Amino acid sequence: MIKIRFLFSADWHLSRYSNDNVELTSNLPERLDGIRNAMYHMSEFAINNGINTIIVGGDVLHGKSIIHALAQDIMLDYFRNNSKLNFIVIDGNHDKSGKSQSVVSALKSIDNEPNVTRISKPLQVGEIMYVPYSDDIMIDSIKKHSATYLISHFGLNEAQLNSGISISADIKLSDLIGKYKTVLLGHYHLSQEIIRDEIKLYYVGSLIELDYGERDNEKRFLVVDTEKDTVESIPSVGFKKHFRFELNAENKTEVVEKARRLKKEGHHIQMTQTENMNVSDIREEFQIINKIPKDVTNRGLTSSMSTRDKLKRYLEIKGIPENQHEEYLAIGLEVINDCFEDL
Repeated sequence: MIKIRFLFSADWHLSRYSNDNVELTSNLPERLDGIRNAMYHMSEFAINNGINTIIVGGDVLHGKSIIHALAQDIMLDYFRNNSKLNFIVIDGNHDKSGKSQSVVSALKSIDNEPNVTRISKPLQVGEIMYVPYSDDIMIDSIKKHSATYLISHFGLNEAQLNSGISISADIKLSDLIGKYKTVLLGHYHLSQEIIRDEIKLYYVGSLIELDYGERDNEKRFLVVDTEKDTVESIPSVGFKKHFRFELNAENKTEVVEKARRLKKEGHHIQMTQTENMNVSDIREEFQIINKIPKDVTNRGLTSSMSTRDKLKRYLEIKGIPENQHEEYLAIGLEVINDCFEDL
């Protein structure tokens, strides 16, 4: 077998991000600017360390059946500006238009790029088994084949979402043990590892923090050496982070000082107020979420309400300012829809 070194990344989620502030230096929406910075940092790392292959484990794009011109432009420029590197890209669920038999991939636009190989169907190359996301043959292919390495895009029964919870999935760790030695995955944005004597499994996670739900989690890409049988984690750089502080009367001065320093660096700050105290002096500076315990017996939630209305009522109960409801609702509904898609 030919032994190689390569970088592994996934879940770039290139999109328009039209609600973001525009970065003055790049004239790009903030998150798109951060993703692009992290992408180029990764390719520079590869070149500087004599690595000529980057494998991307799905969800390069975010819009599913919608292709945003700006996101596609960044993607194509990236592959073309890194012509010395070879890229292997598999489809993720966000790269595809749906789940039907006629589903198409937004990544077809890279099929004619000379340094990019897009793998749209299960394929074994040497000791690596590639299985792109699909609604029909993915699970059977993973369970039927075996190889030293599996590269794919799916939710594992034993893995965790950003929230820390696990959801029931069609693929379990026991389905992989004895078939694969190292598994490299996209799909879950929480970078995590499940290491056993029989198998090593890595979710590389999303390339940058896309929202507050992804705070406090290392954003990274992986360096895989098939000769040494090693996987090394390299932190992503070039994006703005999300911080959430618990605020009380005792720590207010220290927390506000730290928060101001981070905000000046461009990072996002949330504060949770856990007790009655005066916050009028900082309310204009920071987003403050009221988490003071309340005795609420009638929350105004009924089974006949729509999911959107339930979430909106929950935001009201939690004291989230009304002008921020739409942002929270968009994120909440997207997470719920994605979870149902993966069931």
